[in-house]
Amino acid sequence: MKNPNIKSMLIIIFGSLFLSQASISAEKNLQKCREFSRIGLHLPAIEQCQKAMKDGVNSESELELLYYLANSYSSINNNKMAKEAITKLLKTSPSISTNEYYLAGLIEIKLNNNKEAIYYLEKAILGEPNSISIKRQLARALFQSGDTRKANLILTGNFYEDSSDTQSMTQLSENLISEGNLIKAKLITNRIIEINPGYSYAYYLKYIISIKEDDLQNALANINKAIMRDRENIRYLMEKVKLLITNKKYDLAKYNLTIIEQLSPNTPGIPNLYENIIDLQAADLHSYAREMIKQKDYESAISYYNKAINLNPSDAILYFERGQLLSIMKNYKNAENDLIIASSLNESLVASNVNLMLGKIYYQLGERDKSIAFIDRELTINVNNKEALLWQIRSYSEAGEYDFAEDYAEKLIEVDPVSPDGYSILGDIKLMKGDIQKSNELHNKVIELDPNYNIATRKKSE
Repeated sequence: MKNPNIKSMLIIIFGSLFLSQASISAEKNLQKCREFSRIGLHLPAIEQCQKAMKDGVNSESELELLYYLANSYSSINNNKMAKEAITKLLKTSPSISTNEYYLAGLIEIKLNNNKEAIYYLEKAILGEPNSISIKRQLARALFQSGDTRKANLILTGNFYEDSSDTQSMTQLSENLISEGNLIKAKLITNRIIEINPGYSYAYYLKYIISIKEDDLQNALANINKAIMRDRENIRYLMEKVKLLITNKKYDLAKYNLTIIEQLSPNTPGIPNLYENIIDLQAADLHSYAREMIKQKDYESAISYYNKAINLNPSDAILYFERGQLLSIMKNYKNAENDLIIASSLNESLVASNVNLMLGKIYYQLGERDKSIAFIDRELTINVNNKEALLWQIRSYSEAGEYDFAEDYAEKLIEVDPVSPDGYSILGDIKLMKGDIQKSNELHNKVIELDPNYNIATRKKSE
C-alpha cells in the first residue's frame, strides 16, 4: 500500500470500529450488571460490572457501576469490597443521591461502623425526609451505637405515621427485649399479631420474652405457633429443640432434630446436639438409678442403669456402679462382667478399688486363685488397704494356708499398729498353728489396746 494517506485512513477506520465494539460491549455489560443486581443475581452482577469497567466506560457509567458493585457485594456480605466501591463512588461523584447515601449507611451498619452509618443515613433522610425505611435503618445504627432513646423514638414515630408498619414495631420490640423492658415489648408484639396474625416472627419474639420471664410453658406454646406459621424455619425448630432439652423431653427433641435434618441436611451442629441430648438423657437416668439405690429399690435402679448404658455404652462409671449393685444383689457373674468392662474403658478405676471388688466377686464364685490374684493387684496399688488384707487373710485361712495368712496379718499390724484387730487376727492364726503361747501374747496385746475387745478364740497355755 503505497499511498500513506490511504494507510492512515484504514488505521483510523479500524480503530474506530474497535472502540465502537468496546463501547457496545461495555454498555451491554453495564445493562446486565444493573439488571442482575436489581433482581438479586449478585455474583453474575459483579462479574458483569467488572467486565464493563475493564472495557472502559465514561465517568457517569462508572459511578453507576460502582453503585451496583457496592449493592451486590453488600448483598453477599462481602462488605469490605462493598465499602471500597461505595467509598470510591462518594469521593468521585459530583452529586450524591439519597440512594447512594442510604447504601453507604447500610454497608457501615454491617461493618459495625455505627457512627459512619448514622452520618450517611442522616444525609439520606435530608433527601427523603418521609422515608420510613431510611429512618428504620438510622434507628438500628443509633441503637447499636448506644443511643437507645433516640432509636426507639424514631421507631415509635414510624408506626404512628403508618399504623401498619410492623417492621418498625418488630425492631422496637427487639430493642425493648434487649433492654429488659419485657412488659412494653409484649404489648407491642401483641399489637403486631393483631395487625398480622400470620407473622411467625412475632410469635418468635413472644417465645424470647417467655424465655426471659422463665415461663417455659408459654415459651413452648409460642415457638409452636411460630413454627405453625413457618414450618420450615430452621431457627425456630432449633429453638424448640433447645427448649425441649431444657424440659427434659429428650425423645421429642430428637424427633424435631430429624425434621431439621430432612429440611436442611447440612445444618451445622446437629450431630453435636444429638450427642448432647443422649448425654443428658443418660445423665438423668444415672441420677434416677442413684436415687433408687438410696431408696433400696435395686430392681428399679438396675432398670435405669440398663437404659443409661444403652444410650451411652462407653461410660465406664455406669458399668462400675451397676457392677457394684449387681454384686450387692449377689448376681456375681454379671457384676464381674460390668467391672471388667468398666476397667477396660477407664484404667483410672484401679484407684477406686475395682480389683478388690473383683477379688471379692471371685471369692463368692468359688474362684479362689483369681480372688487372691486380684486382691494382690489391689495391694500393689494400695498397700495400706485394710479390707484387702483382711480378705487375703480370710482366703488363706479357710484353705488352711496359715503361713500366707500370717504374712498378711503382720502387714495388717504394720498398716495400723494401734488397732487391736491385727493382733487379734494374728493371735487366732498362731492358735490355729498350735502356738498357744504366742497366741496368748498377741491376745494380751489386744486387751492392752482395748480392754473391752472380745477374743473368742483365746485359750490358756498348757
